[in-house]
Amino acid sequence: MPHQFTNFTDVQRLDMDPDVREHAAIVLDQGRHSFYSGFHHREPFQERVRYAAANLDSWQGIPVDRLTVGNFCQFASGMSILLGGNHGHDLSRLTPYSFNFFPQAESAWKPAGDTVISHAVWIGYEALILPGVRIGHGAVIGARAVISRDVPPYAVVVGAGKICKYRFSPEDQERMDQVAWWLWDDATVAEALPLLQGRDLEALCRFAGV
Repeated sequence: MPHQFTNFTDVQRLDMDPDVREHAAIVLDQGRHSFYSGFHHREPFQERVRYAAANLDSWQGIPVDRLTVGNFCQFASGMSILLGGNHGHDLSRLTPYSFNFFPQAESAWKPAGDTVISHAVWIGYEALILPGVRIGHGAVIGARAVISRDVPPYAVVVGAGKICKYRFSPEDQERMDQVAWWLWDDATVAEALPLLQGRDLEALCRFAGV
């Protein structure tokens, strides 16, 4: 049964929801503690992943695109993730019309590959993720942003895929990569919570021994 959102604080744990775990187009790459908050749109996560023929192993002989989700990701209400290539609209042609009703027409459809959302990513309210995108760990996608290209780790992206800043300096990004707290077991995360919810990277590095 699809998750029923009752209030603002009610979230759908992706790693514990059988409808998500059994979805043919969704692969939880560990996926621990990742959640979707559908408080406004009242639809479960799997209904926000738009796909073509994802219940099949392939479509017209072409493997179906997959969505991979890492650990500790947060998905805000109304975000959408599109799978299924470029949908047959080639802007380099004289017209992007697909001519699907003409059997002799040459298809412009191309696969875009899998969509990968790495660890500790936050995707904001009604953001749109287009096919084949890879979002690096620690990135933040702003509300109603449209993401059509890969997003580097720790980038904050708004609007039409514009990087407005990085959450950490290049040096601190390397240190966060060494810490990689999103791979810790739950007991270690619980012990480190005061540090993870704080702002002292030096202290977190000492805790992690890096």
